[in-house]
Amino acid sequence: MDVSPAPASFTGGFAMESTALSTRALDLLLLLRGSEPEGLGRADQVSYQIETAILMGILTEGDRLPTESVLAAELGISPITLRQSLAALRTKGLIETSRGRSGGSVIRGQIDLTDNQLQRKLRDASTESLRDLGDLGAAISSMSARLAASRADAQNVAHLEDLVQRHRDTKDERTRRRVDSRFHVAVSVAAQSSRLTSASLQLEAELMTLWWSHPAQADSQEVLEAQHVAILEAIRARDADAAAVAAELHSRTETEYLIAQHLRLTMESDESA
Repeated sequence: MDVSPAPASFTGGFAMESTALSTRALDLLLLLRGSEPEGLGRADQVSYQIETAILMGILTEGDRLPTESVLAAELGISPITLRQSLAALRTKGLIETSRGRSGGSVIRGQIDLTDNQLQRKLRDASTESLRDLGDLGAAISSMSARLAASRADAQNVAHLEDLVQRHRDTKDERTRRRVDSRFHVAVSVAAQSSRLTSASLQLEAELMTLWWSHPAQADSQEVLEAQHVAILEAIRARDADAAAVAAELHSRTETEYLIAQHLRLTMESDESA
């Protein structure tokens, strides 16, 4: 994942406030295994997992990773391999590491791919591949919402409510897209299916490197917000059929928007050639 490098940070104490990583965030981080490109060594795979979690907003500035021994055990790797991964992340300026008994690594900031990177990735994709991603997304989101309607607990519903509100209140397009992605994953989490959640995470990780747009029109945002509410209300009402229909409609709407952006970028590129 291409991010701007920053000087490595290895200090005797943290320069920022930090909070322990939540169980939910750690679980999602672990489920990202398999999202990395083929051919990476294990240390690079772990670095990619953590970078993707930062890109998606699963890990945010100030989050403190578990101790090396605990994190290595959770990831199923040796402490030496984990140290190699953390060293690469420090070189990129993504984490700050502190020595000592209370030491550890803290997320330093948020990854934001540049407009040029996102435009190029979306322009170079094919309409067929985007439609294929959309079909997969519709299948995952529909089944996730259907199961969530019967399995979600009060904590799941409260988390979905929070994400719906955050999406409505957020004005920044990048942050709004990140919250939208988290909403999709949260529906899968509410389905109480680790395989669906893993599939949702890996799909959203891929979409996060494609999604680009000019400032969104107010009416399009109102449509997406209304669709979020429809999914939430169906899950809250335990209406599995309505939840599945609402989730599939939302996924299809976003896919159509993504393909429209792709076609616009392709036409602009052809006109300037």
